Amino acid sequence: MRFSIIVPMYNAERFIDRCLNSILTQTYTEFEVLVVDDGSSDLCFEKAYRMAEKDLRLRLFQIPHSGPGTARNIALAEAKGEYVLFVDADDYWMDSEILRKLDNLIRQQHTDVFMFRMVKVTEDERVLLRYKKPLFSCENKVLDLKDVYMDLVKDGQALASACNKCVCKRLLEKYSIKFLEDTTGEDIDWVLQLFSHAHTICLLNIDAYAYTQHRTDSRSLSKDAPNDLVGIVERWSLLLKQEQVPHWEAVAGMIAFEYGICMGNYHLLSGEKKQALLSHKYLLQYGMDSKTSLIRRFNKVFGYAFTCFAIRVYLTVRRIW
Repeated sequence: MRFSIIVPMYNAERFIDRCLNSILTQTYTEFEVLVVDDGSSDLCFEKAYRMAEKDLRLRLFQIPHSGPGTARNIALAEAKGEYVLFVDADDYWMDSEILRKLDNLIRQQHTDVFMFRMVKVTEDERVLLRYKKPLFSCENKVLDLKDVYMDLVKDGQALASACNKCVCKRLLEKYSIKFLEDTTGEDIDWVLQLFSHAHTICLLNIDAYAYTQHRTDSRSLSKDAPNDLVGIVERWSLLLKQEQVPHWEAVAGMIAFEYGICMGNYHLLSGEKKQALLSHKYLLQYGMDSKTSLIRRFNKVFGYAFTCFAIRVYLTVRRIW
């Protein structure tokens, strides 16, 4: 089997039909869909079950509520496909040909990772154009990751998300690349692991994935999320110091970007995590993308506290606008 598509699902009854239909209506059909219900209290499992009765490519699992990291890891252990993709239950694929396009490229030559473009949309599917990224400069070619990693970070294109990537399952198994559990921000850590071990990547200028931007009620907005993100920044900054990370400069650039996000959530951090964040402010010097570079300059002029406040205002306005 060519593809395994993994869908963690938690209280997503409003969106699960749209999500699964965008997968099941793909013109390429050699795939399985592993839906893991993460202890939902709404009717999303019942909806998925009814769809699975009609389409044997759907495989359903139920677990006590444990978070998307656990749900994805359980599905990864069960996946039978050569390549793995991830779709969150409130998101969907915009391109009904994405699997066929990926299969055509795989038939030409092997690569560790394919990365396509992600578009942010509102809950009513209105595209948020302000989030669109520039096109990849080298597309549909197998590239050495080391040759493009820095450019992807500089352009803000590395995208610390599992959902715009198609990954060789053997690579994940060989290096035991798994998602962090009992935490938020697990995508960030997973992508950094993935890019630490992948050798080749193929970039596709296809707006294939629709990421739903919610105003409220998102796991990423939970009270634990800011502290969890600081924990991930700490983890990778320690690995950088210990020189245990390939592509050092690119990883440092990605961590610097996440550090800027942490600054915007400084007011939500525990006392311990506030101290940890302050002790890692040197990370800003490694920022390569335009936003982190601006934060670094702003911090030099206006100081740390006011910079944190300014980022907080920016993040709030960006979400509600």
